Amino acid sequence: MAAGLSSPVPELAGRTVLVTGGGSGIGKGITAAVLEKGADVVVLEIEPANVKAASAELGGGDRIAWYEGSVCVAADVEAAFALAAERFGVVDHLVNNAGTATVALVEDTTEEDWDLIVDTLLKGTFLCTRAFARQLPADGAPRSIVNISSLNAVAATDGMGSYCAAKAGVKSFTEVCAGELGRRNVRVNAIGPGLVNTPLGEGFSVGQIGQEFTDRTLVADKRNQEPSDIADVALFLMSPAAQRITGHFVPVDGGQHVRGLHSYWDVAEAQGLVERPS
Repeated sequence: MAAGLSSPVPELAGRTVLVTGGGSGIGKGITAAVLEKGADVVVLEIEPANVKAASAELGGGDRIAWYEGSVCVAADVEAAFALAAERFGVVDHLVNNAGTATVALVEDTTEEDWDLIVDTLLKGTFLCTRAFARQLPADGAPRSIVNISSLNAVAATDGMGSYCAAKAGVKSFTEVCAGELGRRNVRVNAIGPGLVNTPLGEGFSVGQIGQEFTDRTLVADKRNQEPSDIADVALFLMSPAAQRITGHFVPVDGGQHVRGLHSYWDVAEAQGLVERPS
């Protein structure tokens, strides 16, 4: 979406959405989509370069505010929600998207990498959800949380131990929060993307080996997901059309859950991205 955004359309007009990691990949796709639907948006993004590039690309004028900080740091999360309150009011929809990953067997995984991944994916989701719940008014208006989990939450994969564990935790945490926050008319769901064409997914879909992996695992048309595919489902889960859907894990993967993603490591190894210990 270019700068000079068109006037809001009614689906999310008057609503405020907070997106974490909204400066690149899936998060940027969701940020663009909610802006298009008329929402006011706050983006919590850790990378200054992403903020600069995405803000120029997305535009949004006075309907978007950026906060540079980490979902792993409670003070940054609280500051992002405070910015939302100052600029737009109550956050109606939260998208927990911020993420990172490394590829390493368990025996080679450093404590630092484990902490980075689990803190970003799981602790970050907790901190943002807690902040969201604490700012809710007593009006009982319908609101929602969309957590970006992963197909790896249900597909154990060599070399992705920390990522799989954290994303499975996000899936389970989603179910807990659906129960707790449902009493306050907040629906909580998780999306489980398969392989998506983002910087994080690079290396698994390039060249002949990547194409063979794609062809082998996809059931639908032979293409990986785009950020817009995930954004479409996120929009649906925020909408009144999904008012009876909560506590669910929704794969958006072209059917990859049917055949599994267990050969991620094999693809990375064949392309020289990783090396199995002798």
